[in-house]
Amino acid sequence: MYLALLNEREKNVFLGMAYNLASIDGNYSDAEKIMINGYCQELQCQFDENNMIKPMESLIQYVKVNSSEKTKKIFIFELVGLAMADENYDSDERMLINQMLKEYNLNSGFADQCENILNEYIGFQKRINDLVLE
Repeated sequence: MYLALLNEREKNVFLGMAYNLASIDGNYSDAEKIMINGYCQELQCQFDENNMIKPMESLIQYVKVNSSEKTKKIFIFELVGLAMADENYDSDERMLINQMLKEYNLNSGFADQCENILNEYIGFQKRINDLVLE
């Protein structure tokens, strides 16, 4: 949704974070792969494992030092959406998001707000699809 607002380096960092988050639970699901492919289309890039997959801690630190608060919120919002993509927003994913909130000095409730709004969005999208497509 908001990835176009990132600069080129932040886009690569985001994709690395997305991959790390998607595989943290040991289940890099088809839904998560589809989401990452969608991110690449949105960002008009190819997923390059050599340039984008880095240790999560170094990616978190890059954003902490180099990105604005708005950009940090974009990262959290988009990553919560990814964690929810396989309908299994598990404890490892939540712990990583909470670690990011602390590192970025963001309100601890921000991730919960993201999750709630994304659930509402998914519900609205389903209702629209039911109305139009059935």
